[in-house]
Amino acid sequence: MTIEREYRNQGERLGSGFDSFKEILLPNSAIDLDNINRDELIDKNFLPKDTFVFQQIETEQALGNMLNTSISVSGITPILVGHCPCLLQGEAKAQYFKKSNINQNSIYLFLDYQFTGGSYRIKKPKLSQEAIEFLHDKRHNLHEFRRIYGDEFIVGFRTGSEYTALIEIEYAEKSKQEQNAFAIISFLQSIFAGIGGGVGFNWEGETKEYFKNTKTTISCFRRGVSVGNTVFTIEQLIKDFTDFQDKLKQQGGGVEYISLFADYDQLIDTRNYRILSPELIELKRKLKTLRAIKTQKQIKILACENQLRFGGSNSSDLPQQIIELEDSVSKIQDFIRRCEIEPELISSREYRKIIKSD
Repeated sequence: MTIEREYRNQGERLGSGFDSFKEILLPNSAIDLDNINRDELIDKNFLPKDTFVFQQIETEQALGNMLNTSISVSGITPILVGHCPCLLQGEAKAQYFKKSNINQNSIYLFLDYQFTGGSYRIKKPKLSQEAIEFLHDKRHNLHEFRRIYGDEFIVGFRTGSEYTALIEIEYAEKSKQEQNAFAIISFLQSIFAGIGGGVGFNWEGETKEYFKNTKTTISCFRRGVSVGNTVFTIEQLIKDFTDFQDKLKQQGGGVEYISLFADYDQLIDTRNYRILSPELIELKRKLKTLRAIKTQKQIKILACENQLRFGGSNSSDLPQQIIELEDSVSKIQDFIRRCEIEPELISSREYRKIIKSD
């Protein structure tokens, strides 16, 4: 069984040990990493895919809703990639666009491109000779093994990238804005949808005509591909997005965004060396349930914060919702910490109360 967790850029590498009870990465690896070729690790069953959204935004609340459905690399489930939440990435994107105020005298367009690159993993992981000798050494026990190597290890990663832009187009004449809104959206839609496969017409000249007597303000959020262009105009945005697509093809998938974990017990003869006792397996299962509940509440907090940032006057009850959710998250996290010290609490009425209250 593979477990997905958000990549946190904290030194994750293939084979890294992980303590799933405390959720900490360990510096030691119990996995044999000799003669591993990155090209041989590619998971051919995990096919690359991308999503593209380009539409007009008419209210601040609509912008908040779009961010709630675009803050994961997959772009399929809000803030989720499979079963793995990308909360850090979601918070970063929401913070980036938090100062965006919708002016009714302007046209706003939202572009969101997300690419799920691929997956690479150790096909047949095995323990290193050092780890095997450690297990057989009677001077050590399994608790010591878990302290040094954890109960899980990183077996692979998934890669991806994303490009999000908010475009504000302001006309000198209000009547011109209303007349040209649909034409502009259709024009840009045809350009952005064609990038990567060839636009099919000379857009530079037409762009100047469409956007004369306008003022454009553009905000771009990129992840997974470094392009570094300055973007102030529509022409610069088109070039920047084109460069992003080109470099994405050259790099072959973007950056790691999901870490894949596996249990050591999958690799050893559990008749003699079970890393986790049945009691610890049950504790781990229940801690996982608690953390899933906590994560869902954090997802709701982020969604509420986005609505509060962009939702206007209809958001009066959101601050109280956020307070209540944050209090609930804090209590769950406190209970998890206590369970790490006193595992018997996991069978208490307090645990059942948390489960039922979700």
